[in-house]
Amino acid sequence: MEFKKGKELEIKEYWSDHAHSRDFKLIRIGFVAVRFRWLVTLLIIGIAGWIAVDWWVLDAAHFKLLWKVRLITGAMLTPLLPLSYLCKLNRRWMVLSLFALLVVLLAFNAVSLWSFRDVATMPAGYVAFPYFLLALLAVLPLPIRSGLRVAILIIAAVLGTDYWLDSHTLSNGQLVDRVWLLLCFSLAMMWVQSGQLRMLLDLYRESTRDPLTRLMNRRLFMQQLNAVRQECTAGQNYTLILCDLDKFKRINDEHGHLMGDEVLVSVSTTLVDLFGADAMIARYGGEEFIVLLPNTTLEQGVRQAQTLRLAVESQPIENPLDETEVMVTLSAGVVSGDKHSDLTLLISGADEALYEAKSQGRNCVVAHQPSITVAS
Repeated sequence: MEFKKGKELEIKEYWSDHAHSRDFKLIRIGFVAVRFRWLVTLLIIGIAGWIAVDWWVLDAAHFKLLWKVRLITGAMLTPLLPLSYLCKLNRRWMVLSLFALLVVLLAFNAVSLWSFRDVATMPAGYVAFPYFLLALLAVLPLPIRSGLRVAILIIAAVLGTDYWLDSHTLSNGQLVDRVWLLLCFSLAMMWVQSGQLRMLLDLYRESTRDPLTRLMNRRLFMQQLNAVRQECTAGQNYTLILCDLDKFKRINDEHGHLMGDEVLVSVSTTLVDLFGADAMIARYGGEEFIVLLPNTTLEQGVRQAQTLRLAVESQPIENPLDETEVMVTLSAGVVSGDKHSDLTLLISGADEALYEAKSQGRNCVVAHQPSITVAS
């Protein structure tokens, strides 16, 4: 069942960025912004450098028009360089920049082809420009849905330009040949984009996930906690549950570290199954786990912590070496925060509550509200 969920999530992550975490979205957008900036720079230099080729191969009439078109295109692309820095801050800026790039380049291609409307054979460079554009866009790690939109826009623009120049070209075998080539290049573009997206996802997971339990690590959790705090509105609360497995060292000593790892993985699975996708769960360190429950009061958090405690207590864990069962319990400290909470004091309050739960004999839940919660 867990494998199926993982596969479903993986497909969603490749299809759309809606399945990506907030933190990964920022990382991917920053990566796209850097590559987009280099792509625009390459296009400006390439389009300007193409003037020398046109001067060599074109007649004076065509060259006189096209070198001006190239300079105008380069000038229209130049504002995208500073705009690419805004892409790192907002997804909408990234989409706007990419759309502007496509409009400018497709307009350049249409005007260039129009200038050769009275020529029997067009220069190969102008005919191949849309395919060259699809190849260049493969450097951007876009989800499949975004890549598909880009491909559809380019294909529609190319076929529309062909029809505008000569409506008869789309009524014979040239249409099939043109569409087939565009589809092949589009699929290649999306394949490369998906591969780069997978590389980014793998690197992100390795740097933000605990290698044993696959839960988020402490660094990522603190980033998510800070983001949730900042997005809270007046009257909204969130709850932290800090858990610690009781007498975990004795499990390692008596049953071995392999059994200890089995216990950690089993408890992490219980956490994910119990709290669902809305909660943020991390391995805080050693045998400690921490749970962030957005839009949750202290009383609701305590009830959920008690449910977790009972769930762990009622599920003996089988030793993979000798098939014996080990009973596991946990203690939990619960605190509640809001937009003005000091995160250091909040974590400290959860730790104090957990220590009190340990002092009361373990296998229990203690709630604590820090006395100072106002952050500057």
